[in-house]
Amino acid sequence: MTFVRSSIVAVAALALLAGGRGAAADQSYVSFTDPLERAFVLDLPTGWPARGGMFRLGYSDYRLMIALRSADGESDIRLGDVAVPSYALPTSTHGEGEPDDLGAQAQLIFARYRSGGDYATLYALTRFKKSCTRLVPLKNAWKPVVGGKGVAGSVTFRCDGSGGTRTAFVYAKTLNQPPLWQVTSLVSFLAPANRVASVEAIIAHAASTFKLEPAWIAYQQKMDAQGLRYQVARQRERMAELGQQVAAFQSRMHAMQDQVNAFERGQSARQAQFEGFDNAINGITPTTDPLDGETRDVWTGPHNGYWVNGSGTIVNSANSPGSGYRQLQPL
Repeated sequence: MTFVRSSIVAVAALALLAGGRGAAADQSYVSFTDPLERAFVLDLPTGWPARGGMFRLGYSDYRLMIALRSADGESDIRLGDVAVPSYALPTSTHGEGEPDDLGAQAQLIFARYRSGGDYATLYALTRFKKSCTRLVPLKNAWKPVVGGKGVAGSVTFRCDGSGGTRTAFVYAKTLNQPPLWQVTSLVSFLAPANRVASVEAIIAHAASTFKLEPAWIAYQQKMDAQGLRYQVARQRERMAELGQQVAAFQSRMHAMQDQVNAFERGQSARQAQFEGFDNAINGITPTTDPLDGETRDVWTGPHNGYWVNGSGTIVNSANSPGSGYRQLQPL
């Protein structure tokens, strides 16, 4: 069983991202405050609708994602990705793609370490596959600079698709700290070739203005400490010691997971292109609810069955957990 360590540095790394472009002279900006936890602020371009924030899926499992799109819909930028978890290195008993379920502390996936360049390539193939019928590698023209430890890499493609020919770009930086590894920075965009420079300038400006709020940093340090206490009690099967506090927190986490699912579905419905990272890696299993035919993304579990009741509670089990539950059908 893996214990999650504090990863505030992973989020703060975004603030160290700098590009070779200055701010676009004809672009104005507006301050954006994380609406979910008020964890950060940064400047985003005026006229670009933005969604996202700091999504919390556990005491030590928080994921930044901001998705924004130009008014004409031809360019989009994504900072971070809520579908990307922290990873645990495979062991003799847990192989590639298996979940490492730490309950209310975090949800990890067992996966071999990928360098920033390898990760960027894998991410690009799923990030852009609905928008690009063909991806042709291009020489990287933009060289972002990110401080901190880790291995960085980026990929650039010519994207041929129904929206015409555009440029697709992914930058990733990964940090290997056995038994865990993380994607500490992740930036991607899709834009017409004649707008690439302005998109790069937007990203550089957003990153240079990114700031974690001190109150949130202090809050997260407390959450990490609570998460470790929770995990020790969980391993010792002494959950009663934590009582209603953990029950209330788990309820909040389920609500946040619903927000994450709604966010992903909403983005997909708008442009059919904000698809999560590879399901074997991000730990999400798409299912269909036989009651209403709706698609429902659930967190991958160790069993091959997914069950839901009338209140929306989902249980991962090989057999029915009881009356009132119906089985979801994996897609």
